[in-house]
Amino acid sequence: MSKKKSLGHNPLAYSTRSHASFDFIAPSKEEGTEEEDAKKTAKESASYYLESPLVSKIKQIANKKETSYSAVVNQILKQHLQGYSE
Repeated sequence: MSKKKSLGHNPLAYSTRSHASFDFIAPSKEEGTEEEDAKKTAKESASYYLESPLVSKIKQIANKKETSYSAVVNQILKQHLQGYSE
């Protein structure tokens, strides 16, 4: 069998330890402190029916802000509830 390279290049065919470094890739899960974990608010799933035009408007806002639909709904509800006392 010849040692001729194939048409494609396989980066896994050789060891990367001697010349390559992947330091630029951030770890996917950083270990947080207990304080940071305690500050995170627990979340629950909620189902509700909204009028179609309202859903469309919320989706437009989410796209404009480049965030999720649920984040926009959460923000709107928080702002509205600030006026109410417990």
